Amino acid sequence: MAEGKTPIPSAPADVTDVDPIWDDWETPPRVPSIPELHVDGFDGPLDLLLDLAERQQIDLGRLSALDLITQFVAAMQRLAGRVTLERRADWLVLAARLLLLRSRLMFPASPAEAATAEQDAAAEELRLGEMLRIRAAATWLEARPQLGQEVFARPRQKQDGRTETTMALLEACLVVLRGPRSRPETAPLYRPVLMQFWRVDQALARIRELLAADPLGGELGIFLPALEPETGQGGNRTKQARGALAGTFVACLEMAKQGEIGADQDSLFEPIRISLPQPALQSAQAS
Repeated sequence: MAEGKTPIPSAPADVTDVDPIWDDWETPPRVPSIPELHVDGFDGPLDLLLDLAERQQIDLGRLSALDLITQFVAAMQRLAGRVTLERRADWLVLAARLLLLRSRLMFPASPAEAATAEQDAAAEELRLGEMLRIRAAATWLEARPQLGQEVFARPRQKQDGRTETTMALLEACLVVLRGPRSRPETAPLYRPVLMQFWRVDQALARIRELLAADPLGGELGIFLPALEPETGQGGNRTKQARGALAGTFVACLEMAKQGEIGADQDSLFEPIRISLPQPALQSAQAS
């Protein structure tokens, strides 16, 4: 052994619970500068976590307040006899500041936000209550005996066709014996009145007939048919007039497309004039 060095005592033979930090007799004990925390989203010392939280460079919402408190209390208890009271007090201040920042995320910052939070909480509570009732009803239904599994229905008896025929014959005989008054009255049938509209084929025949008599033709209105007089049902004459105009207009477009007639209009919304096409008109005038 060299001179001037104090011999390191060996560990007692009766020591069974050895702390690798404080009870290592081969190396001098070391005192941690600050407790280290290992939570979701962060692994490191307490002062670094507080600094990141104050500068808003870490999401405190991910950190569990319960885990922070549990790990800090465990570190304080483990280091109670080895760290001075002043240093532990500094650690407690840092932990309190950190928990204050974390608690602000759990409470609203204004009365309006508090009222909104209360409404959301009430709605969530109501939804959870409805979910519990639905689950209870579903559990009750599942516990009921299932048809075809726990219980079985009695099979239906096949009905004899002769019995039904006999009953129908007896009912018919009873109606005949009671006379005509016992027969059920026939329910009145609803038969809507069908309106006769001017069809496209009728409009085609009328246009050809009028142009054969007068090749110069005229406005579209002269090719409309004569309407029936009012029958007492409101709006029938108006509907017939609209139907006749629509049918005649469709017939006019079809004949103009095929080249049978000429259709002209001076400007927008002006009356449409119908006549024979120019070659046919010159031939008719020459004859």
